[in-house]
Amino acid sequence: MKDRGKMESAEYHETKIHGQREFPFNIYPCSIPGDFKNVALHWHEEMEILSIKKGHGRVTVDRVEYEVEEGDIMGIFPGQLHSICGVGEQRMDYENIIFRLSLLMGGEEDLCTGYLLWPLVKEQMKAPLFRRRGMADYGEFERCIAFLDRVSEQRKTGYQLAVKGQLYEFMYQVFQAGIPLQEKRPGKARERIKQVLGYIEEHYGEPLDTGQAAGLCFYSQSHFMKYFKQYTGQSFVNFLNDYRLFRAGGFLRTTSDTVTEIAARCGFGNVSYFNRLFRRKYGMTPGEYRGGDE
Repeated sequence: MKDRGKMESAEYHETKIHGQREFPFNIYPCSIPGDFKNVALHWHEEMEILSIKKGHGRVTVDRVEYEVEEGDIMGIFPGQLHSICGVGEQRMDYENIIFRLSLLMGGEEDLCTGYLLWPLVKEQMKAPLFRRRGMADYGEFERCIAFLDRVSEQRKTGYQLAVKGQLYEFMYQVFQAGIPLQEKRPGKARERIKQVLGYIEEHYGEPLDTGQAAGLCFYSQSHFMKYFKQYTGQSFVNFLNDYRLFRAGGFLRTTSDTVTEIAARCGFGNVSYFNRLFRRKYGMTPGEYRGGDE
């Protein structure tokens, strides 16, 4: 079930259905900067597997940066805040395998569900999975991914059974890797950053400053600025502008509204400032991005 559709999402809390509702699994080939410049900080309820095919880049998970290169495999668990970017101008091609753990879960009395999978759904994994060629169990994860690629490409009758079987195998290897579980869900720090990102998503078109965002977390403005940059790698203002520009790009592609109208809708009262930031981010004017002469 490979899908060349863009993984670019306008939501920090991604709610897109991956695959079909009755079979929430999909594989997306992606490229940075071929498909998009980067994947902004976000989270979702699904399990995500990254398989780096060519080049190298950087994946950040819960404030920890991982330099990734061809052959690397990462498993990102539900609720973990993560972002993906390239390094300099270099290209990185990777495969994104996303599925809901509910695909593997049984009823309340099922041991695997209650003892193994439910803690993952409750966001209790302390760290992502990271495997590189040469590590002792690397081959086990590599074989799982190769198998998923093959059966998803062929899509023979009943291939869903083969996918589920291989996902069970992958998760078995995850537990053999010994990634520790937290006794309870992550503390307030990660939840507060999620709250801020959700607020940006809902109110990006309105006036919004650092003081307001700090108030959402009950932090002083100075503490919030430090805390936000630790999580995102950017100042709050730069992060907000990036999101607004991302949404503006979407409106340019999907509507006939003028650049001035789109700039205002995305929180930019000054169209000249919007044009300048847009060119800096995308390397072209809004009109060129849309493909017209505006």
